[in-house]
Amino acid sequence: MSDWINSSGNIFEDLGFDPAEAEVLKVKTQLKIELEKEVKRRKLSQTAAAKLAGVDRPMFNKIMTGKLTGISIDKMVQMHSRLGKSVNVKVRKQSKRSAA
Repeated sequence: MSDWINSSGNIFEDLGFDPAEAEVLKVKTQLKIELEKEVKRRKLSQTAAAKLAGVDRPMFNKIMTGKLTGISIDKMVQMHSRLGKSVNVKVRKQSKRSAA
């Protein structure tokens, strides 16, 4: 029988990342998922999506395959904006588990 452990709400923190880094990874992943949804909704090729988003196809492919190291949140927000989307930020108190 397996022991269950409650999630912190951030898979990256659960995997052992520093809480601050885990939060950045969580935001980048959410931005990546929303980019992916928009590309699918519009039925765009990666080449067309990259052009509209203002990046080259290799960078776009890197993001779409989840390789987010070296990709800034700023760049991802700009990409959303170029695709006609806005990004809203919500800041809230951390859970006791995450708070230092």
